[in-house]
Amino acid sequence: MPKLKDVDINYDQIRELVSQLDFEKKMDLIRDVVRERGYKKNFYVYTEGLTEKYNIPRMSEKELDTFLHEKN
Repeated sequence: MPKLKDVDINYDQIRELVSQLDFEKKMDLIRDVVRERGYKKNFYVYTEGLTEKYNIPRMSEKELDTFLHEKN
């Protein structure tokens, strides 16, 4: 598998491959990705970047839940 890092694979190709997996295999894949060492750090860095980019204020969990479920 490490050889795949050198292959040019785009997001659409990955999405197509994942869409062909049955539900259990998709869940296994998600669990594996989330277990990766840097995943949480990268996820939080990414989301912090989005909050800055879109000027989203800091919110409590309840405020954020309300914000995310508002019907626009």
